[in-house]
Amino acid sequence: MSNRLDRAALVLGIGALACSVFAIAPGSQSNKADFVQVADAGLVALLVLGAVAVLGGLVGQRLVVVVAGLGFVVAAVVGLVQWGSGTNWLTADGSTVSMFGGLGIGLLAIGLTPRDAAAS
Repeated sequence: MSNRLDRAALVLGIGALACSVFAIAPGSQSNKADFVQVADAGLVALLVLGAVAVLGGLVGQRLVVVVAGLGFVVAAVVGLVQWGSGTNWLTADGSTVSMFGGLGIGLLAIGLTPRDAAAS
Protein backbone atom coordinates (compact mmCIF):
# COMPACT_ATOMS: atom_id res chain seq x y z
CA MET A 1 0.00 0.00 0.00
CA SER A 2 2.79 2.40 -0.82
CA ASN A 3 0.86 4.08 -3.64
CA ARG A 4 -1.02 7.28 -2.77
CA LEU A 5 -4.02 6.14 -4.82
CA ASP A 6 -4.22 2.95 -2.76
CA ARG A 7 -4.21 5.06 0.39
CA ALA A 8 -6.96 7.25 -1.06
CA ALA A 9 -9.11 4.18 -1.80
CA LEU A 10 -8.48 2.93 1.73
CA VAL A 11 -9.55 6.26 3.23
CA LEU A 12 -12.72 6.40 1.11
CA GLY A 13 -13.56 2.85 2.17
CA ILE A 14 -13.02 3.69 5.82
CA GLY A 15 -15.14 6.80 5.32
CA ALA A 16 -17.93 4.68 3.86
CA LEU A 17 -17.77 2.35 6.85
CA ALA A 18 -17.79 5.34 9.18
CA CYS A 19 -20.96 6.63 7.49
CA SER A 20 -22.77 3.65 9.00
CA VAL A 21 -22.84 5.64 12.23
CA PHE A 22 -25.75 7.58 10.69
CA ALA A 23 -27.84 4.42 11.08
CA ILE A 24 -27.29 4.23 14.84
CA ALA A 25 -27.02 7.92 15.72
CA PRO A 26 -29.75 9.47 17.90
CA GLY A 27 -32.66 10.45 15.72
CA SER A 28 -31.51 8.25 12.88
CA GLN A 29 -34.92 6.64 12.50
CA SER A 30 -36.75 9.96 12.55
CA ASN A 31 -36.28 13.03 10.38
CA LYS A 32 -35.31 15.35 13.25
CA ALA A 33 -31.52 15.01 13.19
CA ASP A 34 -30.89 12.99 10.06
CA PHE A 35 -27.96 14.17 7.96
CA VAL A 36 -27.96 10.99 5.89
CA GLN A 37 -30.72 8.40 5.91
CA VAL A 38 -29.12 4.98 6.05
CA ALA A 39 -31.21 1.96 6.96
CA ASP A 40 -32.08 -1.58 5.99
CA ALA A 41 -30.60 -2.72 2.66
CA GLY A 42 -28.89 0.64 2.18
CA LEU A 43 -26.88 0.04 5.34
CA VAL A 44 -25.91 -3.44 4.16
CA ALA A 45 -24.82 -2.04 0.78
CA LEU A 46 -22.82 0.69 2.51
CA LEU A 47 -20.99 -1.76 4.78
CA VAL A 48 -20.30 -4.37 2.09
CA LEU A 49 -19.11 -1.90 -0.55
CA GLY A 50 -17.09 0.04 2.03
CA ALA A 51 -15.35 -3.19 3.04
CA VAL A 52 -14.63 -3.98 -0.62
CA ALA A 53 -13.10 -0.50 -1.06
CA VAL A 54 -10.93 -0.99 2.04
CA LEU A 55 -9.81 -4.37 0.72
CA GLY A 56 -8.97 -2.85 -2.66
CA GLY A 57 -6.90 -0.15 -1.01
CA LEU A 58 -5.08 -2.61 1.23
CA VAL A 59 -4.14 -5.06 -1.51
CA GLY A 60 -3.55 -2.35 -4.13
CA GLN A 61 -5.85 -3.86 -6.75
CA ARG A 62 -7.43 -1.29 -9.04
CA LEU A 63 -10.11 -3.72 -10.21
CA VAL A 64 -11.40 -4.22 -6.66
CA VAL A 65 -11.59 -0.44 -6.15
CA VAL A 66 -13.44 -0.04 -9.45
CA VAL A 67 -15.90 -2.78 -8.46
CA ALA A 68 -16.63 -0.98 -5.19
CA GLY A 69 -17.05 2.29 -7.08
CA LEU A 70 -19.41 0.72 -9.60
CA GLY A 71 -21.40 -0.83 -6.76
CA PHE A 72 -21.84 2.56 -5.11
CA VAL A 73 -22.85 4.19 -8.42
CA VAL A 74 -25.38 1.43 -9.11
CA ALA A 75 -26.76 1.84 -5.58
CA ALA A 76 -27.07 5.60 -6.17
CA VAL A 77 -28.89 5.09 -9.47
CA VAL A 78 -31.25 2.51 -7.94
CA GLY A 79 -31.94 4.85 -5.03
CA LEU A 80 -32.55 7.76 -7.41
CA VAL A 81 -34.93 5.80 -9.63
CA GLN A 82 -36.90 4.44 -6.67
CA TRP A 83 -36.84 7.60 -4.56
CA GLY A 84 -40.37 8.61 -3.67
CA SER A 85 -41.98 5.55 -5.16
CA GLY A 86 -43.69 2.70 -3.39
CA THR A 87 -40.73 0.41 -4.03
CA ASN A 88 -37.56 1.66 -2.37
CA TRP A 89 -35.19 -1.27 -1.85
CA LEU A 90 -32.43 0.79 -0.25
CA THR A 91 -34.72 3.03 1.86
CA ALA A 92 -32.95 5.85 0.06
CA ASP A 93 -33.66 9.54 -0.14
CA GLY A 94 -31.61 12.40 -1.59
CA SER A 95 -29.00 12.21 1.14
CA THR A 96 -28.42 8.51 0.58
CA VAL A 97 -28.23 8.93 -3.19
CA SER A 98 -25.69 11.74 -2.89
CA MET A 99 -23.55 9.80 -0.40
CA PHE A 100 -23.54 6.67 -2.58
CA GLY A 101 -22.90 8.73 -5.71
CA GLY A 102 -20.05 10.68 -4.17
CA LEU A 103 -18.34 7.58 -2.83
CA GLY A 104 -18.84 5.77 -6.14
CA ILE A 105 -17.48 8.57 -8.31
CA GLY A 106 -14.54 9.04 -5.97
CA LEU A 107 -13.66 5.36 -6.00
CA LEU A 108 -14.06 5.17 -9.78
CA ALA A 109 -11.76 8.17 -10.20
CA ILE A 110 -9.16 6.51 -7.99
CA GLY A 111 -9.50 3.10 -9.62
CA LEU A 112 -9.43 4.36 -13.20
CA THR A 113 -6.53 6.81 -12.79
CA PRO A 114 -3.45 5.55 -14.63
CA ARG A 115 -0.67 4.61 -12.25
CA ASP A 116 2.86 5.62 -12.97
CA ALA A 117 5.30 3.16 -11.42
CA ALA A 118 7.96 5.86 -10.99
CA ALA A 119 5.59 8.21 -9.12
CA SER A 120 4.63 5.60 -6.51
